[in-house]
Amino acid sequence: MQSGDVIGLISLGLVIGIGAACDLRTKKIPVVLLVAGGCCVCAAAVFPNALTMRARVFGMIPGVLFLAAGLLWHMIGTGDSVLVLLSGFALGLRGLSFFLLVSLMSLLPVALLLVVIRKIGRKDTLPFYPFAAAGFAISLLLGVVP
Repeated sequence: MQSGDVIGLISLGLVIGIGAACDLRTKKIPVVLLVAGGCCVCAAAVFPNALTMRARVFGMIPGVLFLAAGLLWHMIGTGDSVLVLLSGFALGLRGLSFFLLVSLMSLLPVALLLVVIRKIGRKDTLPFYPFAAAGFAISLLLGVVP
């Protein structure tokens, strides 16, 4: 792993970790956190790293689509969309795919359980950042991310 990869992963991990705490407490992600994290993740691309710029740009495509869906139909929170965008830039499409798969698969049983015991309804929202933190940690432990 090269220096740019380490800086990018640490920056992304900090954004996810701090964002998870904020998301659990207030269900809002501070814009300052997203801007600062985005600057750090982008700055990490300047250093030597394993991902090409092409892989980073392709990794951002799902984040752009999530952001458009969130802004147009209010289906996805803007903070969650920006997280996917930053993650795609930091991890590339392959790393982002695994990260999102693990994150959403960890969210699914919790959401189903809460619906079954009637703690939440179909229209209620759940904080995504804590599940993203789990997905990121598992991705790192399994070595799927660069």
